[in-house]
Amino acid sequence: HGDINLGGDWAAAGEFEIHICIQNQTLQVRITDDDLPYDFAMLPQFTPSNLGQTDADIRGLSVFILQNIVDKVRVLPPSVHGQSLELEWQLPEADATMTSVTATEQSHGWQREDISLRGLQAADGIYVARLMHQNYGYTYVNSDLYIAEKIGQRSADGRLYSHVAVTPDEELVGHCAIMKTRADADLLELGAAVVAPPYQGLGIFNRLWASLEQQLPQRSEKAVCVHAVSTHPYTQKIVLQHAYVMCALMLAYTPVSMQLKSIHTLQDAQRGSVFYCCKLLQPVAPMAVYLPESESKQLMAVAQQLGLPLLNQADADWVANSAHTELHYHVEASLNIAYLSVGHWCGDSLAEIHSVLRQLCRAHIDAVYALLDLSQADARLFYQDLTALGFISGGLMPYSPYPATLMLQYVNNQFLQEATVFAVGEAAEQI
Repeated sequence: HGDINLGGDWAAAGEFEIHICIQNQTLQVRITDDDLPYDFAMLPQFTPSNLGQTDADIRGLSVFILQNIVDKVRVLPPSVHGQSLELEWQLPEADATMTSVTATEQSHGWQREDISLRGLQAADGIYVARLMHQNYGYTYVNSDLYIAEKIGQRSADGRLYSHVAVTPDEELVGHCAIMKTRADADLLELGAAVVAPPYQGLGIFNRLWASLEQQLPQRSEKAVCVHAVSTHPYTQKIVLQHAYVMCALMLAYTPVSMQLKSIHTLQDAQRGSVFYCCKLLQPVAPMAVYLPESESKQLMAVAQQLGLPLLNQADADWVANSAHTELHYHVEASLNIAYLSVGHWCGDSLAEIHSVLRQLCRAHIDAVYALLDLSQADARLFYQDLTALGFISGGLMPYSPYPATLMLQYVNNQFLQEATVFAVGEAAEQI
């Protein structure tokens, strides 16, 4: 179970569904379970020639043996139906006594050292789109990544910068990108990481991520973020290794169709939550902020971890500086969530916010995330209005879109269970 401390909420035993069949002269064994997902790409590489006497030297040995006793091993992308491990053996033809091992290796992929990384090229768009569909079906957040022409447009205007993994014969088997909502945005997001199932377990995911991390110091943007799923600790551990800070928890962020796992103890399907993880890419000048008293201690602690210098104006008056409230919101249809932001506030903003919230709830939006600009003197007043309407704190989300953004969230009739949220590290646990 790794580092997970199993408690009373966890089932003591799980179930496996095993399917065995022969098709196209291949013996296939598929093992499916509904427990925590696993990723062969996170296992260290085992090389017989480097075998030593310590435990660290034999990490990854079991997968190395598995890969050498079957013709093909692959982990299928997780879904609400669980996660499957597929093993395949090529059966000999009727007139053959055995299958050539060399031919099998050549026909079923390359070794780890054969895979190389390079930047995305114009002709790669269709193969990236197919790879996204192969891993996510039609459930990925950004639908543009299913269309080769839109991948090209995003690459050309600066909203997408990708690295891909290719075999010696130029088969595209992996992709990872840094993305922007607008070409002039100050915030990057690292994501869209996919590896072709037959090539999972070769460390491609970690290599792609590391190659993009190396590009970040040369970028002009102010910050980079990652949305780390909270249903298991693995992604969180990776972002912590790359010096990201856990800043906020976005409840009910992903729909059921994008769930990475299914847990036995849940009576109903539930949406997934994500940790917003961030790190600054450029030094930031000290900025005056107006923190709500109940949030100030936690927000200042996160800002200190980030290196974001906030000067809290604790004694400033809570007076609205506008004659009218200016609300803006947009809906992310693929996730069925909405973002709510405010340009100006006034004393009677509660009624206007309530009207917008009621409209979104009647449209069956599952979660609404309100984004407050903490540099505005009357942010505290707006905070009071939101909490009065049932919003709860999510945390600090720098440059989303404001340099000092406080996110509050309203979960609309969704079943959530605390036991499904894993928090790795003190910062995540505090959030």
